[in-house]
Amino acid sequence: MKRTARFSAMLTALSFSGLVFASDAATSASAGSNSFRRNGRSSATARYDGRVGFARTDTRSGRLNLARGVAVGADRNGVTLSVSNAVAPRFGPALATNFNLGIGRDGSVSTSRGSSLSFGPFKRSAFAGGGVSTRRHGSTATSVAGGRSDRFGRVSARSQSQQRRGVSRTLARRVVKRAVIHRLRD
Repeated sequence: MKRTARFSAMLTALSFSGLVFASDAATSASAGSNSFRRNGRSSATARYDGRVGFARTDTRSGRLNLARGVAVGADRNGVTLSVSNAVAPRFGPALATNFNLGIGRDGSVSTSRGSSLSFGPFKRSAFAGGGVSTRRHGSTATSVAGGRSDRFGRVSARSQSQQRRGVSRTLARRVVKRAVIHRLRD
C-alpha cells in the first residue's frame, strides 16, 4: 500500500517539476483494507503552484478508510483544479478516482480523469492521482490509476485525458482575471 501511494505522489511531482511560471494543481489519494486484521490505510497528497490557490488533504482510517485531496491554483496564465478521492471499506471493493481541469488564458481547456476499482476477499487497495498545468500557450492534464489485490481478486483501472482549444479567448481571460482579482480581495 505504501509503495503505490509513493509511486503516485512521485509520478505527480515529477510530471510537473520542470514547469515554471504556470498555474499547477496536483493531487493523489489511495486507500486499502485487510479483512482479517480489521485495519486499513489511507493517504492523500495535494499541492498547487500559482499566484493564489489552496491545497487540502483529509484522511481517515478504521473500518472505513477514506482519503481526499483537493488543490486549486490560479495565476495570469489560467485556473487549475485537481480532486482525488479513495475509499476502502473493511468488506467490499476499494475505489479511487481523480479529476483534473485546466482553463488556459489562450482559451484551451484540458481535462483528465482516472478511476480504479479493486476486488479481493482478503486484501484490496486502489489509488488515483494526477495534475493539471496552464502555461502561457496552453494547458495540459494527466491522470494515473491503479491498485492491488490478493491472488483471488482483480483490479480494473482506466485513465483518460483530452484537450480542447475551441473556447473563446475573451471568455477564458475574463474567468482567469476574475478568479485572481476575487482571491486577492479576500
